[in-house]
Amino acid sequence: ECNLCVSDCEFLKKYCDSPKDLARMFKDSYLREKPEIAYSCNICNLCEGICPEDLNVGEMCILIRQRLVKEGLGPLPQHQPVKRTQEFVLSDAFHLVQPDPKTGKCERVFFPGCSLSGYSPSLVVSSYRYLQERLANTGIILGCCGDPNYSLGEESIFEEILAQIKKDMEKLGTSEMIVACPACYRRLKENVPEIKLKSIYEVIAELRLPAGIKTEDWSFSLHDSCPTRYEKDLQESVRALIIKMGYRIEEVEYSRDKTRCCGMGGMVPFADFDLAAKITQRRIDEFQFDVLTYCAACREAFAIEKPAVHVLDLIFNPDWKETRLTPPKTGRKRREAQLQTKSLLMKLMGT
Repeated sequence: ECNLCVSDCEFLKKYCDSPKDLARMFKDSYLREKPEIAYSCNICNLCEGICPEDLNVGEMCILIRQRLVKEGLGPLPQHQPVKRTQEFVLSDAFHLVQPDPKTGKCERVFFPGCSLSGYSPSLVVSSYRYLQERLANTGIILGCCGDPNYSLGEESIFEEILAQIKKDMEKLGTSEMIVACPACYRRLKENVPEIKLKSIYEVIAELRLPAGIKTEDWSFSLHDSCPTRYEKDLQESVRALIIKMGYRIEEVEYSRDKTRCCGMGGMVPFADFDLAAKITQRRIDEFQFDVLTYCAACREAFAIEKPAVHVLDLIFNPDWKETRLTPPKTGRKRREAQLQTKSLLMKLMGT
């Protein structure tokens, strides 16, 4: 009961005196009286990173969420926006599975994810074009990794999503995947080990940046996304790209394996908006410069209060200085962007 995790976690500070206290509350059926408590953890794994005994409170909260779902008490009514979003990104309206349109073959696929697709259709298309030009026979799968459903405790739906991804990969005849989203990377790495994963940042670092990038004299505060907490190679490739482009990076105290959540993790804003806002603001207060991240969801969280931009914007978007000031997309606008992403990709495919 050293409480190191409590001192660094707004969730634990609000709801309990210690992880042991929280476990006792769950054991005593308090979860049924206050189910929103289990849904107020970001599942960011910082507790595990700083605990001498590797205690992971998030894993406990996921188990409780899964139990709540089985008992018909979860997801919560306030999770309906998440449910609607998931219904859309898992539907045929968004789903796309195609081999390389230039060759009709597929040695690997690009999986941009629903988050980046909702943030910037142009970044998805530019990233895919880049990969096509340098890696022949690169196909694409447009869909969702199921992280939101996993976070809600919807175990069976999550398994169905993973099964569909495996089916899509089998259809294209490949086991190699390039992902752009940290959450996709984590979920697929942990749950579909047969897929050979690489982040697009590692791939670009290996293949070299596209020609003609215009750099600015600019400093950024770099935010590592929670799912990449233990992904050192991914973190290093991002930093290598930023440095090669000539930008300066401020490394904050809580970075890499000690990074803090942006507030969006675990679908917390829907269960406890005030807590999520507090977590986001705490993170923003650490940053001296404009925020730079490689997670679209993190970018959108920070953009509410501070200029923020995605690493792929620096590579593929010459107007990133304007983009960093744009407000986050939510609800209908996000779905419109996801539809536009599919439309642009289908046009690229000639279909």
